[in-house]
Amino acid sequence: GVVVAFVLARYAFPGRELLRILSLVPLFVTPFVNSYVVKILFSEYGPVSALTNALFGWKLRLDGLVGVALAQIISFYPIVYLNTYSAFLNVDPSTEEQAENLGARGFTLFRSVTFPLALPGIVAGAIIVYIFSLEDVGAPLIFQEWNLMSAQIFRSFVTQTGIVSPESAALGIVMLFVAVMGFLAIRNYVGMRSYAMISRGGRLVSRQRPLGTAGKLVVYLVIFPLVLLTSFPQVGVFLLASNVMPPRGFEINPGSFTLEYFSRLFLDPGVFAFIRNTLVYAALSVALALVVAIMVGYGVSRIRVSWLSNFLDTLATVPLAIPGLVIALGYYYFFTTLFSGTPLDPASIGAFQAWVVLVIAYSVRKLPYVVRSVYAGFQQVHVGLEEAAMNLGATRAKVIFGVTLPYVISYVFSGAVLGFIYMATEVSTSITIGNFNPSQAPMTYYMMNVYKGGSPIGVQIAAAMGVLLILIQLAAILVVVRVLKQRYAFIGV
Repeated sequence: GVVVAFVLARYAFPGRELLRILSLVPLFVTPFVNSYVVKILFSEYGPVSALTNALFGWKLRLDGLVGVALAQIISFYPIVYLNTYSAFLNVDPSTEEQAENLGARGFTLFRSVTFPLALPGIVAGAIIVYIFSLEDVGAPLIFQEWNLMSAQIFRSFVTQTGIVSPESAALGIVMLFVAVMGFLAIRNYVGMRSYAMISRGGRLVSRQRPLGTAGKLVVYLVIFPLVLLTSFPQVGVFLLASNVMPPRGFEINPGSFTLEYFSRLFLDPGVFAFIRNTLVYAALSVALALVVAIMVGYGVSRIRVSWLSNFLDTLATVPLAIPGLVIALGYYYFFTTLFSGTPLDPASIGAFQAWVVLVIAYSVRKLPYVVRSVYAGFQQVHVGLEEAAMNLGATRAKVIFGVTLPYVISYVFSGAVLGFIYMATEVSTSITIGNFNPSQAPMTYYMMNVYKGGSPIGVQIAAAMGVLLILIQLAAILVVVRVLKQRYAFIGV
């Protein structure tokens, strides 16, 4: 991620825009399907194995822990890339120019000036990737690697009794401790140094320069192929959904192209129920999250008591640092303890109303993304406008709904769109809480069940669901960027 970000931020070369677009492709979330495609690509029958066999005479097969790590690297490296790219653009050009005047060049300049100043952005991406990889269930499930905390916690939820063992709760506490300690350790390391710059002219005064011959060879022969390889899983999702690539082995057969599996998403009642559940839950969760986000955003931006505003901001952001499986465990024990025997008790097999818990879980877990967008809108509304309206006799409620909200409505809508996407693609709580009442489970639960079973039946339908999720995410980007004229807030950026 750091290498790609530095090349795109500092050098100009033919194909730069294509490289930038390709590096964003893995951000389109297709739970379970992308890991499944990675497993096919790096199996003994895959294209990578065919290449190594042709060049060196041996086949390559990645599985187990190595396969999990590879799938996570491919899926999550763009998060580091985007944060790092923004950090490189924000580096004050004068600091690098002063270093060059003192004789620093090339790697010395990067190591001693550019990299340290961009470290906060790099760390921001690294923290998110650390937490996401810690809680990831899709890759361990696909590669059958069960010696991981996330896999063990997940397996404890997949029971017929509706009872989660105390050992899983202990594992959840360990996971939470590891996540929080890692988060604090990385953040404190960054906090030990100063990264302040006199100006932030990196975006206005470009440091891009033409790439030399040796640099072009590295970009076209090393970086481009690697980035292209990371975009293959998303391409493979389309090929798998259209039957161009079979669910077993590796073969590209354009003659077998069909839209049958896309049509079954909407024509098969049993499949469409999962899509309907996802869209309804995401919509309800967005509505709930928006109410909270508006209150938090307004409070943080208007309360003049610093400790209280900081507390609200921290409280609204902290779900981002808590693994989803830990949240799922917390909800399980909360509702089984305080609502035992009621429709909100996950242990009430057949009567459990999973949709209520899922809506609450989505709205809380993805609240930080909505709050960030809404809060940005409140920051741009000067408090003097509200004070002027109140001086003219307007009540606080009339000021909020008649003056403030009209100014921030585009940010509210943007937050709603982004929140909807993240809620529709949520995995951890969906596959765990949804397991207690499959009839009320969302799409990701169906996708998990297909790939957990080890059978090719339903693989193409699950891949078609992945394509549907990609299209929804693409539509969200177009709405936010083209219609609302705002920058799309990818994870952590």
